[in-house]
Amino acid sequence: MYHKFLASVWRSQENERFDILGYYILGELEENLGSDEFGEIVNILGSGTQHTWVRNYLTADVRNAEYKGGIELQRDRSEMGLTRSHFLQWSARWQNEQILDKINEWERLDSALYSLPYDTTALLVRKVLKTRNSLQSDRFSAFFQDTWTWRKDGLREIQAIAGLRGQYWTLNGDYFVTPRAQILYKPLNTKQDVSYRLSTGLYFQPAFYREMRNLSGLVNTDLSAQKSAHVVGGFTYDFLWGKRRPVKMRLIAEAYYKRMWDLVSYDLDNVRVRYSGQNDSRGYATGLDLRLNGEFVQGAESWINLSFLRTRESIDSVQHKVRNVGDRVGKDVKDVPRPTDRLFTMSMFFQDYLRKNKNIRMHLNLTVGTGLPFGVLDNNIVYRNSYRFAPYHRVDIGFGFQLWKQAWRSRRPNHFLRFTRDTWASLEVFNLMKVANEASNTWIKTIENTQYAIPNYLTGRRINFRVRMDF
Repeated sequence: MYHKFLASVWRSQENERFDILGYYILGELEENLGSDEFGEIVNILGSGTQHTWVRNYLTADVRNAEYKGGIELQRDRSEMGLTRSHFLQWSARWQNEQILDKINEWERLDSALYSLPYDTTALLVRKVLKTRNSLQSDRFSAFFQDTWTWRKDGLREIQAIAGLRGQYWTLNGDYFVTPRAQILYKPLNTKQDVSYRLSTGLYFQPAFYREMRNLSGLVNTDLSAQKSAHVVGGFTYDFLWGKRRPVKMRLIAEAYYKRMWDLVSYDLDNVRVRYSGQNDSRGYATGLDLRLNGEFVQGAESWINLSFLRTRESIDSVQHKVRNVGDRVGKDVKDVPRPTDRLFTMSMFFQDYLRKNKNIRMHLNLTVGTGLPFGVLDNNIVYRNSYRFAPYHRVDIGFGFQLWKQAWRSRRPNHFLRFTRDTWASLEVFNLMKVANEASNTWIKTIENTQYAIPNYLTGRRINFRVRMDF
């Protein structure tokens, strides 16, 4: 039996300050290879200025205290090779939150020397947001869980986990109790080392401050927890790879389906998440994850991940539409992509070392993924997230050099790093191929109020050198 008492206090301060002034020209390029003006602007569609000014400050003070307990009830039958146990766990937690948020931002668009939106009687700016919000609340949460294990040597092992979780929030009086369960089955009478698992449950995610604040800076204190029902199934397969010097490998596969409701819809504005502040959406997520990891090179862990994901949503009281290329009128659809809808992602991490000197190592990281969806700024409701960024791909490479370890002390007693246990130096090159991956869009307008999306790109090639010491 065990008891734990935990307490912590932390503060988060977010300062968002920038003043960006940009100029642009919209024009048609000459695409005729035989023209003397090939690649030059032959027809100017518009020119203008975009000025964005932000001074936002968010401070969050969080205090919490928690009690955890557990007891194991063992009922083995050693003479029969039978292991049976119940592992009971419980917890009670209190958390106090104090939030202070100051927002002061505006954006001005100028097209052909006219400020947008255009008005003959006043100088207007496109967006102005000035608010000050202060919140204080307490959360109370608890859980109870039982892990039941049954194992018969040479036959099978079964592990079942079931429990309840609950929470109460003083800010809006929102409370809930949710069940969840998982079962694991491992046959012991076969040559294959494989186990299967299935889990399900209700998962309610209470909002923090960001989700409660809408696009106008107002806070919805009546916001309910976002809710989902999960079903996850998968298996783990351990096997030996290679004939001459077999190494242990592990294959993990999981398929899942999550039905979600009372969602808080959101959009991405550059790299900032903008929430609606309302429980105004419902949707689902389904996918498949595959992972193979092990020592492809003996003594160096590597892995390959392959993921497929489809996540969709529909905003309440909105009939979403899609418009195919060339169509002027869209057709009705049941749901639209969520901002995280990435159909395919593959990542690989591989390590190696010099055959005659394992203290010099190399690692290679490769990531490839389909593009994320996005929609038109300030008009991303009916035709929601109908466009996609270009596919993402990136390669990183790194080299590590062990400068010292304790095993060398006997033959290098006067080494200048002898005061450490292990010391490594590493040189890493991020985005080796200098790929310009799209992160977001900057939206500009002409005087006719036509919008154009200008891509913002992630960082290019970066070189990082570091030294790590363990004491």
